[in-house]
Amino acid sequence: MSCKTFDVPDDIAATADCGYVTTPEQHAQPQGPTIQLAVVRVRSSSNTPAPDPLFVEQGGPGDTTIGVFVNLALPMKSPGLINILKSRDLLFVEERGTRYSRPFLSCPEINAHNVAVAKGEKTPTDSGWIMVCNQRFQATGINPSAFNTHENAADIFFVAETLGYRQFNFYGGSYGTLLGQYVTAQAGKHKAELRSAILDGVVRPDIDFNLGFSHTFSHALRNLFNDCAQDMRCSQTYPDLERKFLMVVDQLNQKPIDVTLTVPSTKQTIGSRLNGTGFIDAILSSLTGTSEVNGLPKLIHLASRGEFGWIAEPLSGNLETDNAKEMYHTVLCARTKSIKVMPSDVLPVPYVQTLAIAKREADIVRNACDALKVELKPPFAYENPQIPTLVLNGAYDPVTPTPYGQAVAKNFTTSYVYTFPAVGHISLILKPGVPAATCSSQIAADFLDNPNRAPDSSCISQLKPAFLFE
Repeated sequence: MSCKTFDVPDDIAATADCGYVTTPEQHAQPQGPTIQLAVVRVRSSSNTPAPDPLFVEQGGPGDTTIGVFVNLALPMKSPGLINILKSRDLLFVEERGTRYSRPFLSCPEINAHNVAVAKGEKTPTDSGWIMVCNQRFQATGINPSAFNTHENAADIFFVAETLGYRQFNFYGGSYGTLLGQYVTAQAGKHKAELRSAILDGVVRPDIDFNLGFSHTFSHALRNLFNDCAQDMRCSQTYPDLERKFLMVVDQLNQKPIDVTLTVPSTKQTIGSRLNGTGFIDAILSSLTGTSEVNGLPKLIHLASRGEFGWIAEPLSGNLETDNAKEMYHTVLCARTKSIKVMPSDVLPVPYVQTLAIAKREADIVRNACDALKVELKPPFAYENPQIPTLVLNGAYDPVTPTPYGQAVAKNFTTSYVYTFPAVGHISLILKPGVPAATCSSQIAADFLDNPNRAPDSSCISQLKPAFLFE
């Protein structure tokens, strides 16, 4: 099959194989309905590559693995992937329900919903859009209860065995780390052997990351504020950053301001009211992208002076998504029984100003689950602790902080935990030029070379924030 089917750039397609793997919709029913998983294999630049490839999986849940990693990260020569390609093949499995797999559980209804919310015509927690979307899928025979992390993990082994691999390694970022933990738990139940796992931006199976948002976001901001305070130029240029951030949120909640947003696909402009929660949404967009985090002190400083010219871009980008939003919710709903730990048991008290957004996100998922009524899976349980596991964290990660990664690592007898300064959400797949990019890629490559030996992590001590100044 032509790699153009998956929009793979020509220079990547020249060293790649692309196609579909047909897998059971539910692995416990191998003779039942099937789905198709899009798969891209990018061949190693080595003449003698290692026999065990690295399977690379994206987050969300619902994001596109091929779209993010193959079509964006590889062409821009992300060191994290390019360095690993020197020794082994990379396998990209488009997770069930996501963009290039069949079916694609996309809900374009959410885009109209987001625009209506921005205009003040609907509340964020209104679940009407997903009810319409789900009815459309069910009318075509799609079973929402088949799209969960248990089945997703079984898909990884199914693809590995279909392609003839006796052994493989796994990398997951964000939700991909939750998938990775399910993959480790299923190791030994399949013919293909899991050699090692890399978890980057780690989701705890027992915590609702939406409910925990105020805690994790506050944790990330405090790390940022502390780093700025410790940096002479940052502290002089942007003093009292924490106070200014909280002040802006309070002022916008008391007196929202008018902003003009642009719908990305149509370029239509709409009027919206910016309150404190909207300001937090914009800051979150920067924290999830490492190349933007260094500019956050400047943006907060500008906002404290009433300068919000920068804020329309991130908020406009949030109006539309082409991710699999139904799959996002079926996955989260199915894991409800695994949620046993409260964020407050793990992280310090959050900023009071962030509590509303955590409640909003948790309510959105709860209302969607009420509408979807998917089958709840048994609570997650760790198995196979002997699998070597590398855990990567970003100090400014607003969703999956270092304490989550540390807790997960304790479930493996051979594990290595590293936190990268001045990095947001995801530490390995970074743009060239980001200081941590070379360091994290070297650590991952060392680990894959010998998972039973601690990789050389000395480069981390050389990493420092590179804040942007006016």
